[in-house]
Amino acid sequence: MDTSRTARLHLELDLEFTNAGAVQAHARSWAQENAGADPETLAGMLEQASEGADAALMMLVEPSEVVGAIPGVLAVGATMWLEGSDGEPDGDFVGESEAFVDVAGEGGVFDDADTVTDTAEYEDSGDEIEESEEDWLNTILAAAAKLPGLDLERLGCDPEETVPALTASRLREATVLRGAIHWAYETFIDELLDDVSILRQNPEDAAETTQISALPPLQGASYGPLFAQRFLAVAFDLGTALATAFEAPACVAQELALKLVLDQVEVLADLLPNLGLAEDWRSTAEDMLFEDLDHELLYVPELDGIGNDPAVASMGMANLDVSAWFTPFEGRTVNPYAANE
Repeated sequence: MDTSRTARLHLELDLEFTNAGAVQAHARSWAQENAGADPETLAGMLEQASEGADAALMMLVEPSEVVGAIPGVLAVGATMWLEGSDGEPDGDFVGESEAFVDVAGEGGVFDDADTVTDTAEYEDSGDEIEESEEDWLNTILAAAAKLPGLDLERLGCDPEETVPALTASRLREATVLRGAIHWAYETFIDELLDDVSILRQNPEDAAETTQISALPPLQGASYGPLFAQRFLAVAFDLGTALATAFEAPACVAQELALKLVLDQVEVLADLLPNLGLAEDWRSTAEDMLFEDLDHELLYVPELDGIGNDPAVASMGMANLDVSAWFTPFEGRTVNPYAANE
């Protein structure tokens, strides 16, 4: 009768990163193959792969494979770490677990405390990392986790779908859309900040802006520096809502901000033909994120002055006059900097 006993196997490898980018690219491909149907797990794995070659390598290495093919041996625990060139553990990049199945943390991804971003050596070498379309797609997928306040169900993921293949497809499309909205929002804010700077230097330069000039042209005379700053305030609040608990835009100005964000998603879709958005992503997003699309009427030249038309109020439509763009809808609040006095 065999007697069970334990032993500790010490294995040390000296490694040289000859192509850090290739390690990360392999880790991203591995993540997509092994993350399963959970978008949060995939997002976490892609984020770890993007942190650097060290983090990617730690995700790829599975200690149990060392003894997995040997009969009569069961791997029950492991400690992994990656030393820097000075022989010391590289930052906090150490992982330990009671079972190999959990060596990489829950879902196969190390927790933040177990990872470290260390790409300085590679960046200092002078080699520029040119992002491929695949890199962009992985970045977009990873960014989806940054907008938890935007429920995937609102972006087309049907929880009652019973066909597994369709469920997976809808889940991926919704995840891609949420990641694309995150990218679009960041781009929108960066450009809006530039717009505010332009208008503060010259209040008459609205035509030279990027996002402000994309607002309804019929009200262009109102787009001065104070307007741009108020618009920026409600745009910041929009981002907070998307990251926490989004319901619907709080005022006409915020509806227009969200419209401009979706316009940026259109730009991204043109840049990345293989982005993987659903064909009807825009209509789905508009149906689920806006209470109505009255703000679109502001872009129709034939309806100039509709905001002052008494018939608008009688139909239950929002007051679309530019003076009311920052007035909160019923039951909603607007950033005090932007709110009408």
